Amino acid sequence: MLTNTEILQMKANAKIHVKVFAAIRKMFKVWTTAVEIDKICWEIAKEHWVLCGFRGVYWFPNNICVSVNDVVVHGRARKWLIFNEGDLVTFDFWIKDKELWINTDAAISLVCWWDDTNPKAAKLIQANKDALYAGIKMAKVWNTVWDISAAIQHEIEASWYKVVRDLTGHAIWKELHEKPYIPNFWKAWTGVKLQKWMTLAIEPILWETSGQIVDEWDWEIYIKDGGLWCQYEHTILITDWEPEIII
Repeated sequence: MLTNTEILQMKANAKIHVKVFAAIRKMFKVWTTAVEIDKICWEIAKEHWVLCGFRGVYWFPNNICVSVNDVVVHGRARKWLIFNEGDLVTFDFWIKDKELWINTDAAISLVCWWDDTNPKAAKLIQANKDALYAGIKMAKVWNTVWDISAAIQHEIEASWYKVVRDLTGHAIWKELHEKPYIPNFWKAWTGVKLQKWMTLAIEPILWETSGQIVDEWDWEIYIKDGGLWCQYEHTILITDWEPEIII
């Protein structure tokens, strides 16, 4: 659980997240490269004297994860990666400040150019957002992780999509991934009670098919059958009343 000073730092980090995502939305179009996106993330972070948290963690080579179409998570900003019309791309960005070492984590999924260039992907994104906000709604004092997970699963399956069960949300503070972890489906022994001033990174990950994940222990994790997937993520703060979305 964070102190007031740490919460203020997390909110300061969030303002930089907003600038990064605004820059990405402005740049993101056909023929934009992943390297250009990666560079602007570094420039904004440098300007505000914070760290791009992904760089160097377990030797990850980039400032942001850029995952395209059937890449589920941890996509690298490879030199040859150029966006095409209709691509479904998730941008996952993590900030760590240099004073208190507080982390914030957030992700957005976008269709390259316009939603109508890939309406299937746009529908997937909307279902993901609906699941995310259903989960956030349950992040209240004395509810449990189970309540968040069950709400996310219900929303995803009500939209006739599948839950990615191998990847979870998590608490976040001085480290990116802290306990409790937050599965995106109901799971036994996830009844940890939520308390005031806990900060959580809630991140539903869903796919359109029943395909399986392929993890070759490099970086990118793929959908085995090539189906589409997407992710949206917010860092949130549990308060006495409604949960507060930090970023």
